[in-house]
Amino acid sequence: MHSYREDLISIMVLEAAESTNAPVGAGSVSLMLRNNGINISEAGAGRILRSLREKGFLEKIGFQGHVVTPRGTIELSSLKAARQTAETLDMLLKNSENIKGYSVTDILAARRAIEREAAMHTALKATPEDIAILENIIKQQYKEMERKGYYADISVEFHREVIRIAGIPLLKILYEFIGLSVEWQNFFIETFRLSNTPLNIQHEKILAAIKKRDPKEAADLMEEHLTEVMQIAGSFSALHKK
Repeated sequence: MHSYREDLISIMVLEAAESTNAPVGAGSVSLMLRNNGINISEAGAGRILRSLREKGFLEKIGFQGHVVTPRGTIELSSLKAARQTAETLDMLLKNSENIKGYSVTDILAARRAIEREAAMHTALKATPEDIAILENIIKQQYKEMERKGYYADISVEFHREVIRIAGIPLLKILYEFIGLSVEWQNFFIETFRLSNTPLNIQHEKILAAIKKRDPKEAADLMEEHLTEVMQIAGSFSALHKK
């Protein structure tokens, strides 16, 4: 994952190349960046253009300058989405009352401990009716994913059902105290989408362990799932820090 500054510069240069009808050169890029508070010389701008060209995001048109390539347009969209996700994280950390002042890693470490314990008890206590509920949640998640619909609330429901089935009031109180709302789940889902990680498959593995009545495997899989969430979300948390 690049630094916030590198990604911001790439966004600005690719946007400039995409929005203009004429190729952009080092001089115009340097001026554009300086006007946006980033002091980079013409030689430095030339190096940025060359780097983006070598990655296939820009194409050089003779001595006229650079234009964005189809691959560059895709990269610009990806960078913008990652930046928006990082800004969403910043907003969540500032506005989630119970967890102000904590990092996303702190929050997810607490959630991992709570849900590992819950998964273990769920594997021991789940009734056929409980398992049917979890199966239906995953089925709905697949359905929404296939049609590229909204499924944050469905993903939240999977984790809340695991907490409910565990039947330990203190775990539920701690989970709700952390306040991992649908808005938080939207953030986690977006990070998984950007990293091309299939969130639903991990839920399915956890459910399979619960159905086998294997508390250790269910707990280990939940821990593995939330460790991956921590790693992916943690990488995005750095993007809103300059």
